[in-house]
Amino acid sequence: MVDDLEPCAEAAEPPDKDQVRAFLENLTGPSRGRIVWLSSDHPHISVDAERMLRVVSADGGKPATDNRALLRWSGETYEIEALPGTDIWVNGRQVGSAHLIHGDMIEFGEDGPMSRYRLCRNCYPTRWPVEEILSDTMAYARSSRRPFGPRLTNAFFEAGRRLLLETSLLFRLTVIAVLIVLTTVVALQWQSDRLIRQAIGEEALRLEAITTALAETRRQALSADELALLREQLDLQLAGNADRLTRLERRLDASARVIRETTASVAFLQGAYGLRETESGRLLRHVLNAEGVPLQTPFGKPLVDVEGNGDPLEFQFTGTGFLLTGSGYLVTNRHVALPWTSGDRMRAFREGGFEPEMLRLMVFLPGLSDPVDATFLAAGGTADLALLSVPREASEGRGLSLSESPLETGDEVIVMGFPTGLRALLAQAGQPFLTKLEDAGETDFWTVAARLSEQGKIAPLASRGIIAQITPMAVIYDAETTIGGSGGPALDSDGTVVAINTAILPEFGGANIGVPVAELHRLLDAMAED
Repeated sequence: MVDDLEPCAEAAEPPDKDQVRAFLENLTGPSRGRIVWLSSDHPHISVDAERMLRVVSADGGKPATDNRALLRWSGETYEIEALPGTDIWVNGRQVGSAHLIHGDMIEFGEDGPMSRYRLCRNCYPTRWPVEEILSDTMAYARSSRRPFGPRLTNAFFEAGRRLLLETSLLFRLTVIAVLIVLTTVVALQWQSDRLIRQAIGEEALRLEAITTALAETRRQALSADELALLREQLDLQLAGNADRLTRLERRLDASARVIRETTASVAFLQGAYGLRETESGRLLRHVLNAEGVPLQTPFGKPLVDVEGNGDPLEFQFTGTGFLLTGSGYLVTNRHVALPWTSGDRMRAFREGGFEPEMLRLMVFLPGLSDPVDATFLAAGGTADLALLSVPREASEGRGLSLSESPLETGDEVIVMGFPTGLRALLAQAGQPFLTKLEDAGETDFWTVAARLSEQGKIAPLASRGIIAQITPMAVIYDAETTIGGSGGPALDSDGTVVAINTAILPEFGGANIGVPVAELHRLLDAMAED
């Protein structure tokens, strides 16, 4: 008889001379994981006060008072017999006696352990194969009489314990290596997903900014249908404006004089900016197919990429400016000279990895057939103002003076500019000019402006209003204008600039906001100091 031997290294030699025939592997209770060796012909199985499984030889010692079963060797295996007053379960069935076979699950009473019966040849393996451990787990889950929840929990726990402690060292090292690899893969995948989400967020911001800017560009562009509708609408408006201007000139000769003398100094600005990738230094361009036609996304947007083979993506804009007498400076709004500073565009572009870059900025002056290039010089810090430079020859004989007199509420102002951009200029040009452009197919953004300039049809519109409010940072008046008139001068009755038109307030009956000329004086002083 051998009692409670630990597993052997490769083969276990029992301490007595009896031959080991089988063993019981305890799966539950305090003796979980321990092995009880069976070597005698008629061993008794008992459960002590600590619920530990014991084996007592019936041939020798005195039977214990807590015996549960008697085993009898039949030559090839043991037969089990439940002692009076005890309950024995084999494979989940209560039995009085049973012929045991290799792998049977035996439960020794309500408080005894569940053990697996195994036949052996004088040895017990140090490490168990994974399939044996999983087989024991399945057998326990089928045979245990515990409630399903605790039974399943115990089965998983015991399987994990045995896989961790009773498998071979090679297997455990392999599992650890696999876990490390899986953890690394998961970590790399998480990092990759995070970078992808970040890139998608940045791309979404960039696309939103591009879409917004392109929408404004499309608003500046003119289709044939829009030209026809524009002609009909603005012919009526211009007729009304002409009548209004005639009445204004008749009523106040000073206004007519101011308009005549300042028209040549009010400029029409036309420009476009693109996006340059910060990392590569390449411009964002249209992607063309094999036939040279720009491709579009499934959502109808232009397909653009820094690897594109087409022209740079252009965000087109128009505005108004005016020349300062004797300086070569052209004054406009900051949001006209640097259109990407409006709203959140700059942040979206930079988060997308791009920097805006002016591609073209041209100035059209009444009386000049060709435009001139403008160069950005400076912009106001808080005031919506910017200074551009133009060639000296373009500004000769032109320019407006800045008012030195204080403004008062109720003073009249004349606002000069190019509201609605190309649309108003085309409406002023008349139907024959429009028809000629349409027949020649010259209705794109740049060609329309060039043809208007060649034909001498660049001229600002004028509107008159009353100053309603004056603050240190704003002059509010009701002179009529709209988008495109930003950057134009607001003039007093002497023809000097009292404010620079910057915004409209449609919720207040079309009132406009101008930047006081004092802010322009500050910007010019700062330029002079630099």
